[in-house]
Amino acid sequence: MAALTAPRLTSQRATNHEHHFGVKAEVQIFAGALLILAAGYLRPGREGQGADNTAKAADAATYRAVGIAADTIKGGAGDGDESLDVSSGVFPFAIGGGGDALTVSDIGKPVYVIDDQTVGKTNPNSIRCVAGALHDVADGFAWVEVSPTISAALTA
Repeated sequence: MAALTAPRLTSQRATNHEHHFGVKAEVQIFAGALLILAAGYLRPGREGQGADNTAKAADAATYRAVGIAADTIKGGAGDGDESLDVSSGVFPFAIGGGGDALTVSDIGKPVYVIDDQTVGKTNPNSIRCVAGALHDVADGFAWVEVSPTISAALTA
């Protein structure tokens, strides 16, 4: 192949996709929340849980960011009793402070889940899962491409 010498027609695939997953029992999810799959069920984004950093890292290693919540919902008595539509694509999130600050020089790099509305640059002690790839930093927000495939690819 040679470099272009004239304009060409290009097509673009939509960046927003809809997914549908079961909700973890008893968890509260708000519309617009950054969501993760934990053991196959949706929950709000969070750092790994456990008694120490080793346990937190092991927990976080099982998480996959999948998108944002289309609606507000509370999980039922059992895992998967409720389900929710999830949108993947590029969305704005709050930026963590200190060493988690993001700039345009970080575009294209992985960012990490701090909570259901915040992402950061770092993964201290491996207790955070990948949120997605940084698309832009504008108007005080990190614009992040979030999807199950992006999360899986950046974690591999």
